[in-house]
Amino acid sequence: MYALKISINGREPVITGGATDLCVLSAILSLTGKLGPEAEPRRDDGSVDIDLRLGGLTARANGAADEHLDWLRADLQIGDVVTIRILETDHTDPVISGREAERMADDERAYFEHCKKAYFEMREKFEPSPQPGG
Repeated sequence: MYALKISINGREPVITGGATDLCVLSAILSLTGKLGPEAEPRRDDGSVDIDLRLGGLTARANGAADEHLDWLRADLQIGDVVTIRILETDHTDPVISGREAERMADDERAYFEHCKKAYFEMREKFEPSPQPGG
């Protein structure tokens, strides 16, 4: 199977993520906050968060429930070095968390019902309130 092997600053532990039933495997490095002098972040403290996630999504056969899986969630700092190796292997580390993936509807009616439900849940947020007497 395909896998991603991640090390941070060349130290142990090295995490290898992958599974025999995956259709997505990703390593995501994110920096959030005031990243430049002209940025206006949502937080007032000017802090920056740097985090790394190694995760994936299953594609299981015979209608079995799919999951979003995580092998790594790490907070990083300026100067850290992240190494990612793409490999084929039979051995990976156990997941640290998983949650059931939402099933996407294949037929038009189910998709319509999904959209209608989302519309009613978010309507007040995006539509102006009716004016009295109008």
